[in-house]
This record gives sequence, structure tokens and C-alpha cells, in this order.
Amino acid sequence: MIKKRNKLIAASLMIAVLMVTALVPLFGSQVKAEDKYPIMGPSNVTLGQLMNYYNSVTRYPSEYAFSDAPTLDSFCQIYLEECAAEGVRVEVAFCQAMNETNYLRFTGRVPLWAYNFAGIGATDSTQDYNVFPSVREGVRAQVQHLKAYASTAPLNQACVDPRFHYVSRGCAPYLQDLSGRWASSPTYGNDIYYNFMKKLGDFNGFCTMYNGVEYNMVYDPEYYLERYPDLAAAFANDGYQLIAHYVNNGMNEGRQAIEFFNPEVYKGNYVDLRNEYGLNIGDYIRHYVFAGNAEGRQGWIPNGSTDKAWKFYGIDLSGIYNYDYYTANNPDVYAAFNGDDVWMIQHFVSNGMSEGRRASENFDYNSYKNEYPDLRSAFGTDKSQYYIHYLTNGMAEGRHGTGCNELVGRITAIGGRDYSAVYDFNYYVANNPDVYAAYGDDDIMVLIHFIWCGMNEGRQASPEFNVFSYAGRYPELFNIFWFDLPAYYNHYIDYGKNEGRIGA
Repeated sequence: MIKKRNKLIAASLMIAVLMVTALVPLFGSQVKAEDKYPIMGPSNVTLGQLMNYYNSVTRYPSEYAFSDAPTLDSFCQIYLEECAAEGVRVEVAFCQAMNETNYLRFTGRVPLWAYNFAGIGATDSTQDYNVFPSVREGVRAQVQHLKAYASTAPLNQACVDPRFHYVSRGCAPYLQDLSGRWASSPTYGNDIYYNFMKKLGDFNGFCTMYNGVEYNMVYDPEYYLERYPDLAAAFANDGYQLIAHYVNNGMNEGRQAIEFFNPEVYKGNYVDLRNEYGLNIGDYIRHYVFAGNAEGRQGWIPNGSTDKAWKFYGIDLSGIYNYDYYTANNPDVYAAFNGDDVWMIQHFVSNGMSEGRRASENFDYNSYKNEYPDLRSAFGTDKSQYYIHYLTNGMAEGRHGTGCNELVGRITAIGGRDYSAVYDFNYYVANNPDVYAAYGDDDIMVLIHFIWCGMNEGRQASPEFNVFSYAGRYPELFNIFWFDLPAYYNHYIDYGKNEGRIGA
């Protein structure tokens, strides 16, 4: 009988050793004398582990949406920070809160709005309980109250626990020692340990929720790590930072994070999304998360769509752009982008308009510029502005987008300044054949030449004004301007003509 009993004792000891060994990797080297769990000390529990554990039981209360912990991850982060500040093990405080609040459902006497996560101030004989102004302060009070029981060390932060000084400091260094002290139940500490903490140990640190949003329809952490080994060194041991990378970086880089959703396929399947999001691949993924999945859209199998984008980030360009016309008349662009409709419209906006490329049978930049001298005065050589004007104003004004092959009128103003007092196109090109040879009938470039070169060189551009005659006729101006020739032109435009001065 003695031998048999010794064998049973040995077997029991072996089971105890195995339990301790199994818990060490999860919470660190915390299990100590007599299988009691210390309240103070370092912890290996991660944010993702806390979140996965909580989500396996219930949903985070929507009533906290306007608190300082609007999402589950912000709530768990507060526990990590507050426990670290005082050296309390986060698994002890968090699991105690789950026990006291029934996983934040607050089915006992303490209401949710009290932000009291450990029943501080509540007793079996009274209806009293303490109320805290925020989630963080409620958590901080709980952590400080635990430290009061478990340690004689001073607090590292200002005391917010109203009952801190009522505790006999250091009377309960182990979780099990809280039984009959924190609560009247003789099994209080073991209940927390066996009903909550051991369950917490079953979860790993990988998570699919970030800032309160569930991304499991586009994100699998193990797939993400395996597909992108560059992330392993930085994030393999921190599941929350891994999903943070995906949401803040990976999405915008177009990384595929789950086997059955490819952002490029999703983009290619839906022209309405390409019209809205252009090349911002991250927006396609976010659309699927917040709307597309619920709408039954497909992000894995191509649906064979042949529709082509006509909008650029939501702006309708159909008045000046047509995919088929642009690709047919600009084969170099088609070849460069392999006909991708989003890249084609991107090229048109970024390059095609500034190069004067035609992208629709309804609009020809050269015709539009030729027909309207007011636009040439306003936009000069900025080709893009002619496209934009027709799209935003010209069509509504009934202006023609095609059909004018010859220059109408001759501009004398540009950039809001009128040079007609000293400039006439026909006179300038007739008396300066080198200018006509360089620019022909391009009245914009001829006027620009006059402004930047002709006035500096003293060229005459109108029978009504000769700079040398003007300077010689009015010595008071010469005393001011000396040999600054453009100053005489500008003086006549701004003052001289209105003053009745003779310009030639």
C-alpha cells in the first residue's frame, strides 16, 4: 500500500510540474511556491492575445464608443500600459476585470458607466461602489488596488484608488491570496485563475482586428507572414503590430494578405470602383472590408468585365476623354501601360493634357484654343487649362470643342494684363520678320516674345508707341527710368496714354 501511495504522489507531482511548465511560455516565469500565481512581475501577454480571448466570448460594448477606450484594442492597450506602470501582471488585472464585470457586460450591481472594473467599494452588505471619470482612471485604480495588496513598494503614478490606504500593504502577494480579502469568496483567486487566466493562455498573439475594425475577410496573419518574409523579423512575435503594418502600409502597397482576396482582381472586376479610386489600391481593399464583402462582390475570381474607366478619382472626364479613342490615337501610351484603363486615364490627366494629346472625338485642344482668344489670354501656353475649362465651363457655356482650324482674333492681353496700348500682333510680325519666322501665327508666343524679349530690345510693336521717342520726349521719365526700356512701355500702358502723352 505504501508503494502504491508513493506512486500516486509521484504522479501528482509530475502533473503539477507539467502544468507549471505549460504555463511558463505563456505568462513568463511567474508560477511559484505552492502553485500560487504572483500578482506583481513582468508579463509576456500581448495585446493580440487579450483581444482574441475577449472576442472569443462576446463583443466589445458599443456604449464605450465615446469613451477614452472606444475600441477593444484601445481598452486592452490601457491595461498593458497601466499594469506596466506599476509592475502588476496584466493577465491578473485583465482576468480579474473579466470576472468582476462578466466580460464588461456588468451584470452585477456595478453599472457600466461607473468605469469600475474590479468592484472597488462594492461589498456584500451595501450597494456602494466607486465611480471613475474614464476607462483609464478606472483601470488605474484597479491596478493600484492590486499593488496595495501584493506589494509594499510605492506607487509610480498619482494615487486614484480611493481605497488604497485601507489595504494592509503586501498582505496578498499571490492571486490566490485575494480570496476572502478582495472578495468574501474563499475561492475568489482560484476562480480567476482557472476560469479566466487558463483560458487566456489558449490564445496566441495574432489578431485580425485593428482600431475596432475586423479585417478577417482580407487578412490572415499567418498567410501574410509567409507571403512576405520581409515582415517576419519585425513582426513575427507581435501580432498587433503585424496587422497595424497591414492596415497602415500593406493595404496601400497592394499586398495580398489572405488566400481568397486579391486586390488587383477586385480592382479589375469593378469599373465603378476604378472610377472612384483610380490607382489607390488601398481604397479597393478598404471598400471590400466596409462594403464590398456585404454586397457579395468578388475579389478572387476575375469576372471578365470589359468596361473601361471614364472617371479620374470620381471626376467625370467623359467630355474630353474616351478610352478607345485615346488608345487608338496614342499607341505609345497603350504599349507603355499594356492597355490598363486606370493607368491610361492617369496618363491622360498627368501627361496627355499638358502635351496637348487628343483623347476624344468631342474635344480638340488646338481647335478650342484657336476659336477663343479670351482663353488664350487667360491660359497662354498652359495646355491643361484648356481641357479643364472645357470640362468645367465650356460645355455648359455652349462653346465648341472641335471644328476650328484657324486662329480667331489676336490676343493683346495675357495673365490679366492688357498690352494693346503698345502692342498689335499684325504690326509686330510685319516689322519683326524673325519673330514671325519663329512663331508664325501663334499669337500667344508672339505676345510672350514681345513681353520677354521685344520690350527689353526696344522693338516697336505698334504704330502708336516707340520707346525711344517716348523716352526722348519726356526727360523727367528718363531721369527716373534711364535705360530700363520695359519701364517706358509699362509707364505708357499704366499712365502715359491716359495722361494724353504722345507715345511715338
